[in-house]
Amino acid sequence: MFMRSRRGYSLLETLICVAIIAILMALQLPVLSRALRKAKEVAVKEGLHQMQIGAMADGGSSNTRPDRETCRAAYRQTYEESLVTELKYAVHDEAEFAAYWNTLIRPGAIEPLQYTGGGELIAQDGAGTVYYLKPLNLGDPPAETVVVGWEFISTDLSETTSGTLGTNVLYSDGRAVYIRYPGDFPMTSLVAELSHRFVQEY
Repeated sequence: MFMRSRRGYSLLETLICVAIIAILMALQLPVLSRALRKAKEVAVKEGLHQMQIGAMADGGSSNTRPDRETCRAAYRQTYEESLVTELKYAVHDEAEFAAYWNTLIRPGAIEPLQYTGGGELIAQDGAGTVYYLKPLNLGDPPAETVVVGWEFISTDLSETTSGTLGTNVLYSDGRAVYIRYPGDFPMTSLVAELSHRFVQEY
């Protein structure tokens, strides 16, 4: 009985195998990339939440009136690869945020800052509507729910609908809860647009 001699793989068979392996790897890379990004996002968010809890335990901010440069610096803190926007005054809705932005963050805003007799900041939005913002003192929680600060895990405005943004919200009982976007206020298109404009231009 004669036996056929075994031969190696042909070049075509080898190329087909390599192509199949490459296709399988290409299919898995996006999944791995998303998993790594998700893991990093969770780690950063947890770090930011712990920072907020630590700030509350330390008694929060002082009762001094922060000037515009202090507010601008706080609005653009960085933590690893994210942007932390710490607010110095209590913001409850989009209108108050617009006034906060226009008065404290926007370059060329009206000088000097003005306050009421009770220490509230007199803030104006772009249309000139006046809002009275209370200093945000984490050691003395207000009677309402207020925004403590925004956390921009990504600074790409096009990703605001992908769940890459969040915020810490301070409740009247002292809890600081992280809220992921997209969702109700405090994340709106206006908040995202103004915040990212600040990141990109200032």
